[in-house]
Amino acid sequence: MILGTGWASFRVLADIDTKKADVTVVSPRNHLLFTPMLASSALGTVNQRSICQPVRPMVAKKNATYYESAVVAIDRDGKKVTCRTDAGQEYKLPYDKLVVGVGFQPNDFNIPGVKEHALFMKETADATRFKDHVLEKLEEASYHHALDSDLTVSDEERARIQDLLTFVVVGGGPTGVELAGELTDFLYSEGAKLYGHLKHYIRVHMFTYDILNTFDQDLQDYAISHLQRKQNVQIHLGAFVQKVEPDVVHVKTGESLMSIRYGTLVWCAGIKPHPFIKSFGFMMNDRGSQILVDPYLKVKGEEDIYAIGDCSTIEDYWLPQTAQVANQQGQYLAKVLSQKDPINIKPFEFHNKGTMAYLGGFNAVMAKLPGISKVTGFVAFLGWRFTYWFLQLSMRNRFMLLTDWLRTLIFGRDLTRFGPRSKPT
Repeated sequence: MILGTGWASFRVLADIDTKKADVTVVSPRNHLLFTPMLASSALGTVNQRSICQPVRPMVAKKNATYYESAVVAIDRDGKKVTCRTDAGQEYKLPYDKLVVGVGFQPNDFNIPGVKEHALFMKETADATRFKDHVLEKLEEASYHHALDSDLTVSDEERARIQDLLTFVVVGGGPTGVELAGELTDFLYSEGAKLYGHLKHYIRVHMFTYDILNTFDQDLQDYAISHLQRKQNVQIHLGAFVQKVEPDVVHVKTGESLMSIRYGTLVWCAGIKPHPFIKSFGFMMNDRGSQILVDPYLKVKGEEDIYAIGDCSTIEDYWLPQTAQVANQQGQYLAKVLSQKDPINIKPFEFHNKGTMAYLGGFNAVMAKLPGISKVTGFVAFLGWRFTYWFLQLSMRNRFMLLTDWLRTLIFGRDLTRFGPRSKPT
């Protein structure tokens, strides 16, 4: 039984030999989301369906079984899991071997107002909401001066329009940096073209402690320079958000405090475990944030239970919580579970195949590639796109990505914002 449809879990399903095992997948999400391209889908560069791999076709191909539910309890003695549907119905399923790959969720660090007022960038629906929100703010800024039935623009109206068009990105990791790059690409291309009367009001801020801290310092400096000079992002380093209100964010930078009014604030500042991970009663790491597993990805102190991906950590072998790590763990565990004789199995070993991030303006950074220490600029952008295209798990998604990129290049990004459902009056 596989719990979850993230990178690690989906890879187990894709690679496991179903001639040697009956496979069941339980997850409330019926697709794998290619999270590295979530920022691209949030601004219409690619269609969201192009970066989602549905689970049902893979389940049918592997002759497996899928239940669209969440697991809320694990009975280790009876080897059963309790599942709960979206409607709240509960049922139990048996297992022989259990693979836990339920991922993480955004981390608000218990900062007041983040949950209530920030947008997030972790799931497919987050990208949809973000795109609709950005377009809503552009339209609101377009008609704000007319709300008093006077088409002249007063100083107070100018200030309000600038507030509406102030975009704040919190977090300087790959998600935050790529979102800032995609957002500024959109605002200063389609945005400037179609909302020309508003372009001088647009402001983009990034609040973060550092930028791309898994990259070397020279690549961090390159990213900061590009975002500031070419993408017009106002970067505030060493910044910590103290409080978020409906239209104001309060930030501490060093010893100084500042407050900025905003129209859109998106939170890309970290991840934390789902609460139910702790309730499973597994052995956890020192911080109590991840399930502790041995070098063979088996949960410490448990029989026939494995944990992979962001929700787990190998004892004395720390690895970053990235799609690349989760993907390799899924490949490894699929081989382990497909073997009848586990005697000759070697411990899991991560092989870094490089890190990369898009900066906007057809510019990217790539580092720690096999045989190449670093690449920047347009060449890195081409490498970034090719790598993400190649990593798609089906030809369907590769085809859709290519057509999306071609469509965007020729016709620009899609600005459609779907309205409410029809309701007879």
